[in-house]
Amino acid sequence: MLIYYLFIILLSSSFCATDEKIHDANEPDNGPFNFKFTKLIDIRLGGKNFNNVNDIIQSNINEAIGVDNSKKQSPEMYLVNEQHEEQNVRAERSCNTDQNLIINRLDSITGKLQNIQNVCQKSNCESQTVSNIGINSEFCDRLVGLSKLQYCDFFEEKYSKNYSNATKSNIPKSCKEIQENGQNKSGMYQIQSKSSFKPIFVLCDMETKDGGWTVVQKRFDGSENFVREWRDYKFGFGDLKREFWLGLENIYNIVGFEANELLVEITDRDKIKAYAHYKSFGIGPETDGYPLNLLNGFSGDAGDSLGYHSGAKFSTKDMDQDTVPGNCAETYLSGWWYKSCHKSNLNGNYINLALPEQYKFKGLHWEGFRGHEYCHSGSRMLVRPSTPK
Repeated sequence: MLIYYLFIILLSSSFCATDEKIHDANEPDNGPFNFKFTKLIDIRLGGKNFNNVNDIIQSNINEAIGVDNSKKQSPEMYLVNEQHEEQNVRAERSCNTDQNLIINRLDSITGKLQNIQNVCQKSNCESQTVSNIGINSEFCDRLVGLSKLQYCDFFEEKYSKNYSNATKSNIPKSCKEIQENGQNKSGMYQIQSKSSFKPIFVLCDMETKDGGWTVVQKRFDGSENFVREWRDYKFGFGDLKREFWLGLENIYNIVGFEANELLVEITDRDKIKAYAHYKSFGIGPETDGYPLNLLNGFSGDAGDSLGYHSGAKFSTKDMDQDTVPGNCAETYLSGWWYKSCHKSNLNGNYINLALPEQYKFKGLHWEGFRGHEYCHSGSRMLVRPSTPK
C-alpha cells in the first residue's frame, strides 16, 4: 500500500498540466492515458478497491478505459502497458520534460522503494514514521479528503479508529441516526451512508435547530485555502476541528439517495448569525457535474440566496460548468454552483473586512443577508435526513 501510493503521487505529479477539462468515465474518447489513469486514481482515492467494485461498475470502467473484459487483465496492468503506446499523444501537449525519461526515472524510484520495503520491517518502519511526524488516529480522523491522503492513507487500516472491526451494518448512516441512538454531544463521529464503500469521520452538530446535523462546510477564520481545483472539491479538504469542505462525493453519498434538508448558517463581521433552511436538498453524481438538482421549501432570516443556483452544476477554476462565457469560479475564487455567476458564494475568498471596489463580490457572500457586496466572517452548511430512519 505504501509503495502504491508513493508511486501514484510521484507519477501524477510528473504529468504535464493541461487545459483539458475533467471528463467522466462514460467519455472514453475525450482523453488518452492521463484521463484513464486519473479515473483509476479516483477509484483508489475514494476507497474503492477495483477488484471489489460491483461487477457492472467494474465492467463499465473496463470499457471506458479500453480493457477487454474477456481477458484476465487488471486495469492497472492495462494502463501500465498502455503508457508506451500513448507517448506520442502526451508528447504533443505543452511539456518541457521528456516523458520517457520521467517514466524511466519513476521505474527506478519504484524499484528502490520496493527494496527499502523489503529490507525494512513494515510495522517498525511505519510506527517510527508515524511517531516522527506526529500522526495518530485522532489526527488522521479529523482530516478531510485530500488533506488526509497527504499524511494518513498509508496507515489508515492500522490507525483509524474502529475501521477494521466495524461492519457496515452497525455503523450509523448519519448524524441524525447517531442522535437517535442517544448521543447528544456535538463532535466527530464515524458514519457510512448506504452508498458509501467505507465509513468516514464527520462533524455532527447535536444542538442547532434540534440537532442531528452533518456539517458539510465550515468557515470561520480563513485558515483553509478554498481556491482549489476539481479533485479537491470532489474528495474534500481541511480539518474537521477547523475549516473544511467535506467533499462533493461524500455529500452526494449522504444526500443523493434519500430525502435530506439543508441548513445554511451565515455569520457577519459583527458575529450576528442568520439562517436559511431548505426542507429538501440534493445533488446529482459527478457524471452530471454534481448539480444542485433538489432545493425547495425555503424559510429563515438570511434570505433565499441559494435558490438562484438551483439546477446549476458545480464549477471550479479547472472545471467550468457555469452558464456564461468565461469562468465564474476563476473570477470569484472558489468552487460553487455558479450560474451567471452568483447570489451566494460561501466558498469564496476569505476577506473579513469591507472591500475596495476591485475585490467586491470575491469574498464569502450571501446576498440576502447584508447585501451582495458584503463579505461575511463565517458560514456553515449542514444536512440532515428529513425522514426518520
